[in-house]
Amino acid sequence: MKGSGRYNQCFIYLLVLSMLILVGSCTCDKNGGKPSDGVPPTVPNGLSITGVSMTEIKVAWKQSVDNQSGVKEYKVYRNGTFLKATKETSFSDTGLTPKVKTCYNISALDGAGNESGRSTEVCAIL
Repeated sequence: MKGSGRYNQCFIYLLVLSMLILVGSCTCDKNGGKPSDGVPPTVPNGLSITGVSMTEIKVAWKQSVDNQSGVKEYKVYRNGTFLKATKETSFSDTGLTPKVKTCYNISALDGAGNESGRSTEVCAIL
């Protein structure tokens, strides 16, 4: 009977150690135990810019790809400053001043909040 107590202690020790290893190797987010997404979407590319009128520009781009949580939205930057977010892969900017150079670039944001780098800038003068 003396040997069974030591056996139980070893068993409990191994069980606790196994649980600690399992918990320590899990990379989970705060919501629902899903694996965390630390990778941003691809940088939007294929930007094109079209003058619609003397005061309106349309910017379009190819859809970004995300490895896990999907692309949630795109951030549009005008002349280096954040302008607005959109779920679409195009954007029309109105109320612009004619004969003034206006430049745009785009980043993608995934469902986990990771933001891609900004796209190559495209510019136009209306």
